[in-house]
Amino acid sequence: MKKLLCLVLIGMLLVFTVAAGGQKSGAAPAAGAAAAAKTYEISIPTHFNAGTTEFYAVERFQKAVEEGSKGQIKIKTFPGSSLGSEMENLEQVKTELVQMSVFGDLLTSQLAPEFDPTVVPFIFPNSEEVLAYWNGPMGAKIQNALESRGNQRLIGLQKRGARQLTASKMVQSPADLAGIKLRVPEIPSWVAVWRGLGALPTPVAWAETYNALQTRVVDAQENPISNIHVAKIYEVNKFVMMTDHLFNYYHWTINRDFLNSLPADLNKLVLDSAKEACAWGDKQIDAREGELIDLLKKEGVTFVNVNKQAFINAARPFVEQLAEKWDSGARDAIKKYYN
Repeated sequence: MKKLLCLVLIGMLLVFTVAAGGQKSGAAPAAGAAAAAKTYEISIPTHFNAGTTEFYAVERFQKAVEEGSKGQIKIKTFPGSSLGSEMENLEQVKTELVQMSVFGDLLTSQLAPEFDPTVVPFIFPNSEEVLAYWNGPMGAKIQNALESRGNQRLIGLQKRGARQLTASKMVQSPADLAGIKLRVPEIPSWVAVWRGLGALPTPVAWAETYNALQTRVVDAQENPISNIHVAKIYEVNKFVMMTDHLFNYYHWTINRDFLNSLPADLNKLVLDSAKEACAWGDKQIDAREGELIDLLKKEGVTFVNVNKQAFINAARPFVEQLAEKWDSGARDAIKKYYN
């Protein structure tokens, strides 16, 4: 049923595109119409739910672009995987079936796996180190890969907060992971590392995770505190292990052909608005995490302070196996974290 709904929504987007006709890039304007009156449509499907910080950041972007363009750009948002999974959104942006999306770590895991160790668990110690990697030469290689392999331009990085493990039972050491059915997204490196630690990784779409936990298809999942709160994971997992195993970012991308089709002023408006929305989102995450932890404690959640170094040490052999397939620059970048 959900697949059918997705196809219907995508069909509606295609109908809009055909009906817009002369509004699309390269079409001749209607007789007597000024070139400045041309309008553009941006559709933004996302896998995260309404009510999250990232959702509000997208809304902030939408308002800034629509107001700044004086109506020349109209934006439609589709949260909660309403146009398909994150993997499907990736293909939609690539082919310009939609113009934008905001991805988690699946983006670079699919399009630039040999260049991006920031999306592999138990390596980077904080968000600042992740951002420094992106701002260096390897970040440029990732962005080039996104354009050449995915036909999309990275226009923003938005902090997500550290990812934590939640489960239906307490996990205090890597040994406690043995046999636990762990929900993960379709990211091969995550599957490899968690399997190496003894868990049973089970790829489940984010939109289906709550139900999978409730019905015991899986026993555990991992996400930032904000997602654990908004998606009400605390109702089905009463233990949160503070593993800090991944300090990842949301990746805002836009179809390269669409971005290049915009007049210079609208192009700049889109880029500037995305940058501002991401900066706003970063501040919200930093300000709210402690508050959300207090709310989760009131819901009966038990927070477990694990020995993080024990998990890092246990994961190292499996990270090093993955690193054998990486670009030499990526391998060199992580050496300091294991020394």
